[in-house]
Amino acid sequence: MCNCGNNVIDSPHLKIYTIMAEYKAKLSVGTTYKGDFKIKWAIATQEELAYAYEELSMTDKVEKLSTTKTKDEPKKATKKKKSGKESSDSKE
Repeated sequence: MCNCGNNVIDSPHLKIYTIMAEYKAKLSVGTTYKGDFKIKWAIATQEELAYAYEELSMTDKVEKLSTTKTKDEPKKATKKKKSGKESSDSKE
């Protein structure tokens, strides 16, 4: 039998979403309903936030914080520091 009354989200692709990124609710109070899905913002799990963001496109209420690098992300420029000092061993 379907236990559809429980908001259990246990899908393999949601596990992948939560491994690749962390999600943060933009709201801290209240409850939002979208179809059969209900999310309480104060106690939402990472899986619920991932589902809301990725599957329901609730990007106005959930923020995705990337934890992995992708090819599309620009790399940070690294600055090499040149030392103006010479080591005392090299001077004779």
